[in-house]
Amino acid sequence: MARGGRRDRPIDRDAGPVAEFVDDLRRLRGALSLQEIGDRMGYHSSTVSRRLSPGERPPLDFVRAYVTACGGDVESWEERWHALEPEGGGPPVGPRRARPWWILAVAAAIATAAVAAWLWIVPEPTPRAAPATSPSPPAPSHGFTWQIERMLSRLSSRTWSQPAAGRVEIWANLSCPRPGGAYWIALRPGGDPVRFACGSWQYHQWPNVPAGIHHFEVWKDNDGLPLSGEGVLRSTIPIVEQPKAG
Repeated sequence: MARGGRRDRPIDRDAGPVAEFVDDLRRLRGALSLQEIGDRMGYHSSTVSRRLSPGERPPLDFVRAYVTACGGDVESWEERWHALEPEGGGPPVGPRRARPWWILAVAAAIATAAVAAWLWIVPEPTPRAAPATSPSPPAPSHGFTWQIERMLSRLSSRTWSQPAAGRVEIWANLSCPRPGGAYWIALRPGGDPVRFACGSWQYHQWPNVPAGIHHFEVWKDNDGLPLSGEGVLRSTIPIVEQPKAG
């Protein structure tokens, strides 16, 4: 089947291993034109033609992309590429020499230290509450509703006691004076902060909350603008509400 589009100039395979290698690359594409191969590779057809010149060894990244576009075996072609005489003359490129063990050990130690430093410096992302619908009131002795009329910075809920470990869930729908605002809620003691988005119902749960006395805190950026809204707290085990201190 004849190729369409621009035609290749014949290559003298006796000119050397690079010419033979490039000619084999040309034959690999079969009936596909330079334009079709270039479209598959994301290259212009003139670039493909220039890289398939017998005067120099094409770059390895080009060979990989070209062989992939032709449906060939990339690994075998990469081995042939490494076996070619490098540009500018010199001995053929053979297998890479093994590095001394101490160089590899030092490199591994540096990489491990870099990863550890990155993990130490970069904090874990704050968990985010999930969007939710309006919750139903909790069953008696299994939670309570709560409301915030005006919060400028931080507020604490009333406390409750629970005789055993259980799951604590919280729903919140607080409005912020600025669009796209957020606030944070944390279960105390020991709960991680969770980011809640303003303007809609949001939900989060803390599993395996131990027995004891608990409360939760709500806070936002101290920008001097008030926040208000309502919420529901629910527990999977019976709880006893404690009076909130003035």
